[in-house]
Amino acid sequence: MNKKNSLVLFTSIYPLPWLPNKATFNFQQYSRLAEKNDVEFVVPVPWLDWLKNIKQLTGQHNYKHVCYFPFFYIPGFFRGINSFLLVFSICLSIVPLIKLLKAKTVMASWAFPDGLACAWLKRLCRYRLFIQCLGSDINVHSENKFRRRLLKKSFSLADGVITVSKALQKKVLAICPTAKVSTIYNGVDFDKFAPDNDKFDVKSILFIGNLIKTKGVYELIAAAEKFACRAEKCHFHFLGNGPERTALESIVQQKGLQDLVTFHGVINHADVATFIQKSHLLVLPSYQEGVPNVIMEAFACGVPVVATKVGGIPEVLSQQNGVLLDSYAEQDIVVGIETCLSKQWDAQAVRASIKTYTWDENIKQLNVFLFNS
Repeated sequence: MNKKNSLVLFTSIYPLPWLPNKATFNFQQYSRLAEKNDVEFVVPVPWLDWLKNIKQLTGQHNYKHVCYFPFFYIPGFFRGINSFLLVFSICLSIVPLIKLLKAKTVMASWAFPDGLACAWLKRLCRYRLFIQCLGSDINVHSENKFRRRLLKKSFSLADGVITVSKALQKKVLAICPTAKVSTIYNGVDFDKFAPDNDKFDVKSILFIGNLIKTKGVYELIAAAEKFACRAEKCHFHFLGNGPERTALESIVQQKGLQDLVTFHGVINHADVATFIQKSHLLVLPSYQEGVPNVIMEAFACGVPVVATKVGGIPEVLSQQNGVLLDSYAEQDIVVGIETCLSKQWDAQAVRASIKTYTWDENIKQLNVFLFNS
């Protein structure tokens, strides 16, 4: 099929030579979008990382398809000015500015500072702009009054806003009632993520995500302790890394939970599917979310999910495929896990609950919104 549409995808959520596993889920969408369209990627890289890894970046540069450039922000300083600094970085680096000047359609895959920087450059470059909101870019930044005003400005300047859930769409419209918003749910690779009867020997509870406080990881460790004396053995597996890992490992050590909890760190995306397939349930007690990709992947594997009733999670999680938690409180997590483990789940029914969430459908809807709206 001939590629008809050209797109510049401006995103900081992109694999890097020294972080090949970064944004592997997002890259699934990007790759499929590139199969249907002529896509060029413009990728800002924090300048400190740029300087440390400049040799690797130089070797990976392919200006025709991927343009990495240094983002000159001030670490630990007023985040509200990051969009100004990103515009400065684009202009200073020249090549990304040239890409944007030539672009007819731009999709900024993160609302702030990426989306706002592209919104400010829109008048100069004269492209159509679409901002893709994924969750924390709205949930976190909208809590700050100054950044909320900046988000409103970027949404008002954009030709369209894409959200991954109805809950997130509602938040965008609360910020900017005039925004043209479309909810397009992410897809799942149903070939890679499929049910498998080969489970871990003991009941396995799996967490996948960034080890940060707002993912409910401390509450989950506290809940895990309640299962130490459970008659039927179980095990908690944590996949992912983050700033709280050292503190969490220390708690596990202090409480003597080494036989109950294992931290695996970051693993290849291909191995994530195997871990999900072998687990008995996935748990995600987040404080706030969009629609977590890992939940959809668990469903595709026929694995039920225990997750908090936040963001877009209730839009995909029901009694058919898991247990919704009223809060991320330790006791609620314990009850949710116990309820889930006590039920006999039909893996095919869990998988069928999200059968319409394919990447083909996702890209089809994206193309219509980006190029025909």
